[in-house]
Amino acid sequence: MKRPIPSRRAVMRAALGAVPAAFLPLATAPLAAAGSGVSGSTGTARRGSGFAVPEPALSRPFGRVAHGVCDPAVSQTCDGAASQGPIEALKGAYPMSVPGLGIPLGGVGAGSFMINQSGTFGPWNFGGGQNGDRWQNRILPQAAFHFRERVGNKSAVVRTLAAPGPRNSGSLGPVADRSWGDPLPAWTLLKPGEGTYNALYPFGWIDYTAFETDVSLRFYSPIVAGEDRRTSLPVAYFDVRLTNRSTAVADVSVMFTMPNAPGNVGGTPATVRKGLASRVRTNRTTGVTGVTLGSDDPSNTADAHKSEWTIAARPAKGQKITYTTSWNGDGDGSDVYKPFRDSGALGNARLDDSATAGAIAVQARLEPGGSTLIPFVLTWDFPQIAYADNKTVWMRRYTNFYGARTTDRTNASAGGYNAYIPGSYPFHQSFAIADDALDDREKNLRAVHSWWDAIAGNSAYPKELRTAALNQLNQVAFKMPLWEGGLVSSAVAPTHGTRPGSHTPGTHLYWSPDSAAGGNNGMGSDVGSYGYMAYSYLFPSIERDRLRAVAESVMLDPYGNPGDPDVNNPWITLAEGTAPTPDNQEFIDRPAKRLYRMYAHARFHGDWDFLESVYPAMKRMMAFLQALVRSDEHLPRTRPTPEGAMLPAMPNTYNSIPALGRDVYDSGLYLLALAVMVKAGRRLGEDKATVTAWQQAFDRARTEFEDVFWDDANQWYRYTEYPKGSAVHLDTFYAQHVAERLGLPDLVDPRRYRAQLTRHYARFTADRDAEGNLLGARTMALPDGVTQWPALSSILGVAEPRQEIAVFTGTNYFAGATYLAAGARFHDAALRRHGIEMASAVSHQVWCVDENGFAFDTPEAYGTSNAAIYSYPAYERALAVWDTLDAIDSLATVLPSAHR
Repeated sequence: MKRPIPSRRAVMRAALGAVPAAFLPLATAPLAAAGSGVSGSTGTARRGSGFAVPEPALSRPFGRVAHGVCDPAVSQTCDGAASQGPIEALKGAYPMSVPGLGIPLGGVGAGSFMINQSGTFGPWNFGGGQNGDRWQNRILPQAAFHFRERVGNKSAVVRTLAAPGPRNSGSLGPVADRSWGDPLPAWTLLKPGEGTYNALYPFGWIDYTAFETDVSLRFYSPIVAGEDRRTSLPVAYFDVRLTNRSTAVADVSVMFTMPNAPGNVGGTPATVRKGLASRVRTNRTTGVTGVTLGSDDPSNTADAHKSEWTIAARPAKGQKITYTTSWNGDGDGSDVYKPFRDSGALGNARLDDSATAGAIAVQARLEPGGSTLIPFVLTWDFPQIAYADNKTVWMRRYTNFYGARTTDRTNASAGGYNAYIPGSYPFHQSFAIADDALDDREKNLRAVHSWWDAIAGNSAYPKELRTAALNQLNQVAFKMPLWEGGLVSSAVAPTHGTRPGSHTPGTHLYWSPDSAAGGNNGMGSDVGSYGYMAYSYLFPSIERDRLRAVAESVMLDPYGNPGDPDVNNPWITLAEGTAPTPDNQEFIDRPAKRLYRMYAHARFHGDWDFLESVYPAMKRMMAFLQALVRSDEHLPRTRPTPEGAMLPAMPNTYNSIPALGRDVYDSGLYLLALAVMVKAGRRLGEDKATVTAWQQAFDRARTEFEDVFWDDANQWYRYTEYPKGSAVHLDTFYAQHVAERLGLPDLVDPRRYRAQLTRHYARFTADRDAEGNLLGARTMALPDGVTQWPALSSILGVAEPRQEIAVFTGTNYFAGATYLAAGARFHDAALRRHGIEMASAVSHQVWCVDENGFAFDTPEAYGTSNAAIYSYPAYERALAVWDTLDAIDSLATVLPSAHR
């Protein structure tokens, strides 16, 4: 918390005055340059734009939402067909891509919502059992900004700064998942195309063109690399800049309307949020006035317990603020629109007694050529998140900075470390959060720019990759609604008798399922490992605490290889591991990924105490992996897929590509794990005999790797022990690339490594879209003249090599980084060029092809013949784009302040 709770309350008691009936003149710091509101901004302001919008920002015509792709080969829910339930996932397009999504607002773990390309508030993800960790496709029709101008003697013009929502339909009927509603019917909306929507996370900008006044809106949350407090806050800033380009005086006013809304709607169990109330407060010291909309009833469910919203503004000299604490949010909106339309002001009184919605308005007079900036903020205090039919309740991370405390010593009755201490959080903190946010606005904005400018404005990174890297970060806040600030209670017994995260003080768990669409490894140790660089550099405490919990889970599990946390009750219930023997385990990449990430975190941050704390778990995972090696071999064996099987065994993250015996991907990770253990063991003073045994195992396994996988005729490492034929995998060198990044010995023969990369790039990248753009690199390739795969799984009797020939977005980013790093190592400009081309190709398909609908909903993979055939939006693997950036220009150099 910025100030201790007791003194904060004393300040509030002194500062909270009577309800203001008129504008209070307040001194504020002079506004900085029009481009940013702070110095050091990236980009330049355009004519008609009040803010500097950097070149890599995604840009779309405001309110014109594409229809979205819908190929006959995939699920026809995109054409209006009824959902076929779980079978949708097997058809590759569930949930479907959604055009028109935008920047999410809200801190990590605080709950969040998007400002979509129609300018409305939605979709939503406040998480927990009520929405199953899949965002809810809804908007708040009552939430909007409204603008009124009266230029000279002309009549006043009033518009709501939003456009009608898309009404998507196919030949079979309406497509609800690609549609959202409009703001309230009594409001006069903008037309699609009357503005430009720009996005580069965490910032969004909308420039409106329907007025004589230049009107621009900037919105963002204070996501600050390397810092928990601001990054976790439930804060959405809205800065409105107004410039009078006419030769007459302009009277202007901006109104912000907001309903007293629940965070979750339509889920099971249903959210109960009763006892609505509203009030206005002004802190005369800071000059902040806010309307708070709350809910407090004993029958409320945990996700709504003592919850509230605050809309607030801090008027500057020459600005006047008015408000209403209640209008009918269930009506058509005419009651709050009329006074604003008539005068640009609100009456400083209730319009009804429902407390269902509130509003604030700020007025100003602009001389010709004059400009003003009006800072608004929306904050919320939904302090709890619940799972397992409300049987497990957590505090959110931001509450720790506003009073919530956790146990700091082992105490069985308190559930070990990191249990919430009852009564420590005062609740009803949304105004305090809003007051702090506006008081610290410029400082917070500078803190965001301190790391963001280094990426957004770094010309060493291609523009397309800056677009992808920054916008891809949106999912850390939007897709991951649980970053906990202490366990409140759980009526569900932990799987192992004690919950992960309760053994080390100061641990705050973060729930990161691969995607609610498929896969739920919330430990981040499957596809999430491709984004380890993003977490390591930007959210290091999340990475550390997640790895702490993984280490605890490993030590609790009978076999040292815990399965997925339960999506219905994460970090309380987990799948138990099974006894490791060769040929009987699936996903054998996970232990090695967990292990190397522990070493990587320690190395990147110089946190060798952390390494020592997780080292017992690392040894246990190494033993698990070694148990997968046959006595007469030196590499692990995964569970094979029998020929003609209806469903494949899942050897690793490429779960439907058959692995027969040993495979190059898992074997490379096994070598990486051994190399890490040798390095970590030597640093931590491990017994010499143990380190020697690991080193010998590494040497033998590396020799066997070359013998088993190198295909001299094709000059590549074959993917697996095919009984006939050969095929090569794009991600062959995942482990080798990580080893290079961690300063470990080569896992493969460097000459062969370079030969495969150099000779076979064109084999992976032959596919183009209808405009001739590279679609990206496919996952696997065959020898010249060969069309039959040497091994192919059969899913539900349909032989279709989807994963073999699909373009995996995150794999392209990671493989692109591999090419870039190898190019630097071997002084090979062609390899570096190929790495950038591969990564830029998928960035183009995701962020530049509007009709795909992939922006802010990046798919796991799409087809090489047609990007409309895609699978699993919102997977974490695409965060690998940060590894691509690191391979171009080291993040340790670019982001030194964030990397500590």
